Amino acid sequence: MAQLWKRLAKVREFSFNASNGPGSATDWRGHGRGSIGVEPDERQLLFRERAVFTSSDGHRVEMQNTYRWTLLPEAVRLEHLRRGEPVLLFELQPVTGHGFRSTQPHFCGDDTYSAELLVGKSELELIWQIHGPRKNERLHYHYW
Repeated sequence: MAQLWKRLAKVREFSFNASNGPGSATDWRGHGRGSIGVEPDERQLLFRERAVFTSSDGHRVEMQNTYRWTLLPEAVRLEHLRRGEPVLLFELQPVTGHGFRSTQPHFCGDDTYSAELLVGKSELELIWQIHGPRKNERLHYHYW
């Protein structure tokens, strides 16, 4: 946990790929890249993400999100701050020396979210899976 927390505090950039699988009725495909302003606290880190997303058809969209990471005794919690209000996404517990997995799915309407976090030598990878009646999506984030 301590290694992950130190790595999260040093993150300043990220990229991600969005893809959808069989049965998905969405067109959430493309890639993004951006910067992160990190605001540290003793047991919390705010990630203020700013990026440009380029869809598979070349359309570019500026985006921004704020996430809050919280260090727990046996996990890390990830929340999305929407208009300042926290929405719990995941609590990620270690499953290997360098891998974490969401302890419970996050439900949003009819959609179910799960995630894995991998600690690599030069980056962190956060992989989200979103399944629902109209969705079969994968978001693969790289943080460094």
